[in-house]
Amino acid sequence: MVRNLFLLGVAHVGCATAVSAQHIWVDPRTETKVTFSDNVDLTNANRVSGFVLNASAGLNTRIEGRKLKGALDYAADYYYFLNDGGTDLRHSMFGVLDAEIIRDHLSINTRASLRQVFLSQSDSISHSSANRSDNRRLIQNYTGSALLKGGMRDFADWRINYRYGLTLSEADNLDDETLPVNFSDSQTHEIQASIGSGYRFNNLEWRLFGTSRTVIRSLDVNDYRNDQVGAEVWYKFNRHFAVVGSVSHSANNFQTAVLSEDGFGWEGGIRWTPGRKLDLTVRHGRVGTRETWSARMQYLFTTRFDFAGSYTDTLSADSLVLNDNLGTFQFNEDQGITDNQGLPVDERDPRFTLSDVDFRRQNAAGVFTLRKKRTQIYLSGNMEWRTYDDGTGQSSSWGASTGFRHRINRTTNLHGTFSYRRSRFEDQSRVDNYIVGNLQWNKIMSRYFKLTFSLDHSERLSNLPGEDIMENAITVHLRGTF
Repeated sequence: MVRNLFLLGVAHVGCATAVSAQHIWVDPRTETKVTFSDNVDLTNANRVSGFVLNASAGLNTRIEGRKLKGALDYAADYYYFLNDGGTDLRHSMFGVLDAEIIRDHLSINTRASLRQVFLSQSDSISHSSANRSDNRRLIQNYTGSALLKGGMRDFADWRINYRYGLTLSEADNLDDETLPVNFSDSQTHEIQASIGSGYRFNNLEWRLFGTSRTVIRSLDVNDYRNDQVGAEVWYKFNRHFAVVGSVSHSANNFQTAVLSEDGFGWEGGIRWTPGRKLDLTVRHGRVGTRETWSARMQYLFTTRFDFAGSYTDTLSADSLVLNDNLGTFQFNEDQGITDNQGLPVDERDPRFTLSDVDFRRQNAAGVFTLRKKRTQIYLSGNMEWRTYDDGTGQSSSWGASTGFRHRINRTTNLHGTFSYRRSRFEDQSRVDNYIVGNLQWNKIMSRYFKLTFSLDHSERLSNLPGEDIMENAITVHLRGTF
């Protein structure tokens, strides 16, 4: 892991030098946390309560230039459990680097993360980090992509995008009997190429495309491969209504007849934009033996209140899902990792168990966001079905979360979140309900110090005996930057 961090740092600085970074900030920090937890070991019976001390050292660096923008945040957290003297050292990191190498033609994007992740949703889980569990392990995820694009006068535009991904998992050791599940190290290769109509075309637009996605795993399991070529045509009747149609040929190496693809596919759909407030796209088709639907909707109620929703149906793998998620994340100093809408992301709530089995992913998500001068409120919901390629069945997970962020004054903020999730496992016999609540008060003491008080509640209610877990935690947090 240290070697990977070193290589990332060298790449970060080297690329910054190459594209003439104009501004560089380096902010070291130290943090101290004291937490009282009523379930330190995250067990159903014989619960142990106690205080947990957390000392952390971190570094945040940001780079900005004419053609470059990047950030890297790293922290090492040392935990000391007062009830028995146990210790734990955990690493976390998030990095992003975007650079334009050749103006309007070549750009590169890199992302990197180190996260403490609960491997299995059926094992011990919690929203608080001041506890210990064999289910919590370090997952490293790195991606790098290059986009090359150009045009053929006003007739056509072309683009080629390649993304490489590397996932390193502490759960790939088959001899480690403490692991609840195994999850491979993996390399991913994703290529997307297309050529489409240029600005000469107005009402009629066309596109030829090809995609190839591969996952190579370290353990002796089936690798992922999915290739597709096709053509797509859009026709605009007016500025409010358009139709789309496409044909394609697909091939993959999936094992089950339901998910295996080798042959012709088609898709048709519409895009409706009746005004400035609504943008709706719906598509339907067939790929292999699967009927597919996809939809995307954005609605602007007011300039401060909006809704965004989507539904997708794809073939995927956990390594590819990790890559896609990482590509949308950003780092916010106050909220930690946020998604592309600026909402906090909590990966301590596993929707599904990490697995080396490929799957069909049907995902629906929607979020309402209200922004005021001092307050931001959101309400989000999602539902996902996964049909696994090993014939074990279909698992599902749906949930809703709400939260607010209120600026009391220039130096004081109040945050709150509440979420509920219901998961049904592949065997269809186990159903879990997961409830999380968090309230956090932040106070900027001075230019260099910030004080935080937080309350956490995590609870899992299962229909299987002995699988319920509950934890309450109170934390006092002092942070200093230099």
